[in-house]
Amino acid sequence: MLLKPIGEVLTDFSDDEIRNSFNGVRGKILIYDKYKDGICCLDGFSHLLVIGYADKARENSQATLKVRFRKIERLYNIKTPEVGVFASGSPDRPNLLIVSILKLMGIKDNILEVDNLDMFNGTPILDIRPFTIERILKEKIETPDWYKRIWSNQ
Repeated sequence: MLLKPIGEVLTDFSDDEIRNSFNGVRGKILIYDKYKDGICCLDGFSHLLVIGYADKARENSQATLKVRFRKIERLYNIKTPEVGVFASGSPDRPNLLIVSILKLMGIKDNILEVDNLDMFNGTPILDIRPFTIERILKEKIETPDWYKRIWSNQ
């Protein structure tokens, strides 16, 4: 499988500032010239579904299959349950993909200005799609009790 980046993240925030930010930071996504025509008519959408590649992932993070909610534990000083990686948003995953919903603040030439950014400076961007109401389930979204308990502590 061969994936080619279409752009990269640009931000002045340090990796630690981004890692410790609960709601992400403001930043930019530079779309490479070769893919610039692909963002035609993207303005007008409020949110984007952005897929990046975690090129700064910790060594052995791909072998991790059980995780805790480290950011929540760190920020709120609470203990969270150990869960399977697929039951979490952990950056430690078998495939180093980052999937984020970002607020689109504006477009200038081939640069997307975004908010809620949880990717580090230089992160390769693999794909961008508008996040629309049709992508949200029309049915009620259910979560397990352990997940509700974590968020009730906030």
